[in-house]
Amino acid sequence: MGISLRDCQYLFRDYYTQGKELVIDGSQLRCELASRYSMNQDVAGLLTEGGDIVILKPAGPGVATADKGNAELMLEYDGTLAADGYRLTIGEDAKLVLAAPNRRGLKYGLDALKRLLTVEEDCCRLPVVTVEDEPSFAVRGIIEGFYGVPWSFADRMDAVRYMGGHRMNAFMYAPKDDPYHRELWREPYPDDIFAGIHELKQECDKHLVDFYYCISPGNDLEFRSQGDFAKLEEKLGAMIAVGVRHFALLMDDIDYVLQGDNKQFLERSGTAHAYVTNRVYDYLAGCLPHFTLAMCPSEYWSYWDTEYKRDIREQLHPAVKVFWTGYFVFAPEIGRKHAEDNHGYYGHELWLWDNIPVNDCDKDRLFLDPVRGRSSRLGQLGHTAVVANPMNQWECSKITLTTMSHYMWNSERYMAELSWELSVREFAGELAEDMMFFCLQNLNSRLYSGGYPELDDALARRDLAWLDGYFNRLEQTAVRLGGLENAKFIEEAGPWLRRAIADAVLWRAVRRQLTDPLNPQAQAEVLQRLETCRSYGVRLGSDPAVHAAEALGIELPEEIKEETGND
Repeated sequence: MGISLRDCQYLFRDYYTQGKELVIDGSQLRCELASRYSMNQDVAGLLTEGGDIVILKPAGPGVATADKGNAELMLEYDGTLAADGYRLTIGEDAKLVLAAPNRRGLKYGLDALKRLLTVEEDCCRLPVVTVEDEPSFAVRGIIEGFYGVPWSFADRMDAVRYMGGHRMNAFMYAPKDDPYHRELWREPYPDDIFAGIHELKQECDKHLVDFYYCISPGNDLEFRSQGDFAKLEEKLGAMIAVGVRHFALLMDDIDYVLQGDNKQFLERSGTAHAYVTNRVYDYLAGCLPHFTLAMCPSEYWSYWDTEYKRDIREQLHPAVKVFWTGYFVFAPEIGRKHAEDNHGYYGHELWLWDNIPVNDCDKDRLFLDPVRGRSSRLGQLGHTAVVANPMNQWECSKITLTTMSHYMWNSERYMAELSWELSVREFAGELAEDMMFFCLQNLNSRLYSGGYPELDDALARRDLAWLDGYFNRLEQTAVRLGGLENAKFIEEAGPWLRRAIADAVLWRAVRRQLTDPLNPQAQAEVLQRLETCRSYGVRLGSDPAVHAAEALGIELPEEIKEETGND
C-alpha cells in the first residue's frame, strides 16, 4: 500500500496533482542521473544504492551509460527555496526533476520520492505531481537536556538516524547528569567518552544532522578567572578539533544570584551571562569562519520583561541565539502574544526549547501523546528553531517526537490528532490500534488536561459492564504490545505494560469486593493487588484501577491515596 492522498497533502507543504499516475515496468525505479546542482557534483552519499530506487550514475564525461534505466532524474540548484526545502516534479514522461538549495534539501526530496513510490506486480507506480516543500523553522531537532540517566551512545546514534528520516537537522548534546557537561565542566572528557562523542558527530555528518556541543559552567564559573576561561576554551577547542561548529552555553537551573567577587566584578547576573557568552563568541570567531552559538538564560521561562532580559537584550552579541521554554517550564500553550512579547524582551532570535515529552519530573510516567498548543505562526514571531527535550526512554519518545517533527516542518498546517495517528501507525504497524489505546492511558498531564472522560463517565454511571470491557481491553492490549518485534520498546515500556496488566487484575479484585463488600478475603485481595501495582514503581496516567476503586467507594490506605491518584 502506498501513501494516501490525505497523508501526502498533510505531510508535504504544497502537493499539486490532477490524479494522474505514472506506471513504469520493472521491480525497481532505475533513474538515469543528470545534475545541474553543482559543477563538482557534490551529491555523494545522497544517492540510493539498491532498494526500490536505484540511481544510475553517469560513467564519466563523454562516456555513455549502458543501462539507461526506466526514468530520468535531474538535480537542480534553486537558491530561492528556503534552506532544506525542495521541489520535486514527477512527469508523465518518466522525467523527475528535484531542485534544492542545499544537500539536505536534496536528501529530503529523495526521501519524498521514496515515500511516493509504490512497487507491486513488477511495476513502479508514482503520482504525477509537483511537491513544493519548505520548513517553518531553520533549526529543528532534539536536545538531550533532561535529568537522570543519560542516553547510551547507541540511543544517540539511533536518534541521529531517526532525525535524518524525519526532516530534523540538529542534535544537541546536553545531558544534565553527564558530569563533564555540568559539574566537572572544567575537566576534559575521558578518552572513551570523547571517542563516543566524536563517533556521534561523524554519524550526524553522515545523516546531515548538525551536532551541537552544549556546556553548562554557570554553577561555579568565576567570571574574572582567566584560568576558568582557559578551561572553557580548552573544552570547546577539543570539540572544534573533531569538526564541531555548533555550540550552546547553558545557564539554566543554576543559582544565578551573583556572590562575592562575581558580584563585585559584574554586579548583575544578566550582565555576567552576556559577558561570558560574548567571550565564548569571540573565542569561536577566532577559531572558525562559520559557527553557531546559542545560550540558554537563567530566566528561560516567563512572559514578562525583567532587568535580566534587558541586560541580555542590550549586551549580548546580536548573532547569539537565545533559548526559552515558553511561559512556563512545561508550557501547556505557547501563543502569539507570549512568543511575540518575549522575542522583544530578549531582542534576539528565539529558539524554543520545548520540554516535550520529557518526564524527568514524572519518572513514574510515560508521555505518549502529541505536541499540542503551539502557535501555528511561531516561525513568524522571531523564532527560528524548535528543539524537543525527550524522555529518558528514547524509543518511547519517538511517538511524540514524530508529531513534533510534523510541527517543526510545517507549523501552519499542523494538526495534533492527525499527526498522532500517523506517528502511532509508523511506530506500531499492524498493532497501531492497540498502541493508540495504550497511548491514551499515558497522556502528558503537565501539558494536557483532557484526561480520561470515557473512564470518568463510566464511573459516574457505575457502569460495571463497560468497566469490565475496558480493563479486559487494557490487559489484552498490554499482552499484545509485549509481543512487538521492537525489543527496545519492550525494554523501556515493560514496567508500564506490566502495570497495565496488574491494574486489570486489581479491577477484578475490586469487582469481587463490590459484590461481597463484607467478605474479609475480598478486602485482603484488593490490598494485595494494590501492593502488586505499587511494586512496579510506575503508573499509567489514567491510574484506572485505583481511580475506579476510590470512585466506587472502596476504602484505600492513606499511603495509596498519597502516592497515586488520577491525573
